Amino acid sequence: MELILGYELLESYKRLPYKVWYALAEFIDNSVQSYRNHPDLRDVLEENGKALKVIISYNNSKTNGFIRISDNAFGMNEEVLRKALILGKRPDNDKGLSKYGMGLKTSAFWFGDKWEITTTQFGSASRFTFTVDLDKIIEAERNFYQQQSDNEHHSQYKSFIEVIESECEPTEHGTIITISSLNQTITPSRANSCKMYLGSIYRKDIEKGILELEFQGEDVNFEKANLTSKLLKDEDGNDYFREFELDINGKTINGWAGVLKNGSRNLGGFALIQANRVIQGWPTNYRPITLFGDQYGGSNTLVNQRLFGEIVLDGFEVSHTKDTILFSDDEELILDQKLQEELADLKKVAAGFRLKDVEMQNEFDYKTAINSVLDFIKRGEFKDALFTKSVMPSEIIEKSNEEVLERLSKAVHEELLANIDNVEVKVIISSNSSAYDPYLIVRTKSDKNKITLIINKNHPYWHELTSSESIFDFIVSCIYDGLSEWKAYYIAGNIEPETIKSIKDTFLRLPLNFK
Repeated sequence: MELILGYELLESYKRLPYKVWYALAEFIDNSVQSYRNHPDLRDVLEENGKALKVIISYNNSKTNGFIRISDNAFGMNEEVLRKALILGKRPDNDKGLSKYGMGLKTSAFWFGDKWEITTTQFGSASRFTFTVDLDKIIEAERNFYQQQSDNEHHSQYKSFIEVIESECEPTEHGTIITISSLNQTITPSRANSCKMYLGSIYRKDIEKGILELEFQGEDVNFEKANLTSKLLKDEDGNDYFREFELDINGKTINGWAGVLKNGSRNLGGFALIQANRVIQGWPTNYRPITLFGDQYGGSNTLVNQRLFGEIVLDGFEVSHTKDTILFSDDEELILDQKLQEELADLKKVAAGFRLKDVEMQNEFDYKTAINSVLDFIKRGEFKDALFTKSVMPSEIIEKSNEEVLERLSKAVHEELLANIDNVEVKVIISSNSSAYDPYLIVRTKSDKNKITLIINKNHPYWHELTSSESIFDFIVSCIYDGLSEWKAYYIAGNIEPETIKSIKDTFLRLPLNFK
């Protein structure tokens, strides 16, 4: 009896728990590893003042959409190319970035059902091209088995991909992968996340000038200097910064840690690095319980905002999607305990330091901040939101909000209440809202003595809030918006925008501090 895996298995790859940036990283890993494996290519690129370059471009069109990844790495000959098509075939060197022989196939089929590879090996005058079409493969497999007799069902179907060889200049080298019939697209919000995550993941090679990464025409950068320049200094002007080396069951790990001057929830925590590639990093850094608290992901304390660093974990197992270190036995417990011992003093510094409000205001670069906003609102996605995206009639918005309220009323959540002269103010920070629900729902018109505010914790903007102060300011603004609408409707009898803004202005003039 044989165990036969049908090609329908490939369809399941589109349901893998990838994030777009980690799926793209599978292709970049192959490019970087190809570069590392071939010193002759490195020498030629360096002599010509060039680096390894990976270019990612895409088109989200429903009919002609594609995702394309191209590089100037070593490329493949026909033999290497055929090995690359074997599912689960480990590379000859599985100690680097390409470990399991799965990444190219899983990420390509996750993105789309059809993909084409064109590749030329360094020093060769031959170019190889082939196309993989999942629909055609599965259809051919089904036809094959339908034609088999009952006694021949043990026969195994194999899909053959035609590889086309053509001539090219010997100076050409590299690989182009174009994915179409897309299952996944790269939306504007995903694009922004991709640039940030990929910059973090490949920070080491980018910093050293080894890798040039381009995403939809924009350079992807990450500079450690931008982080270390933000370190808190002691009374003698020395940075709160330390390099360390630890032993975990015979495995040597090393890293560094520091304390940020200005707190940032996204920057706090450790980037976990293997083979010069970030496995887990910004903005979901590793936060061991001993240093950062026992809440999931670490409690939002000053330590979580200010203690940060990098840990190199070569020799440890990594997940199939290369986004998690797979610790064995008590490895993680020992690591956490030793980090606590090594960095206890830095933790105390991070927990006890807070900038004065005046200092923060003096250091804030208003011109750069405003210019960044003005630059953003000139871009295509914002212009579309401003000029093209239609505005629903108020009655439809109201009805939609009521439906959301009805749905959320059935969910379990914490309600925070205040009573102001018999007017009940209820605030809900909703974890049950979806990313598509409004950032704020205000319910005031149903009862003069009740104000209900639902703030959507899953809204994309919430994830842009990088510190406890920014979260506090956003919550204050939402509550003031609700109170201003209530007063405009019931007391002023005028819900014109200028009236609401005038009321909110009176609230903003009252001093309020985050405790």
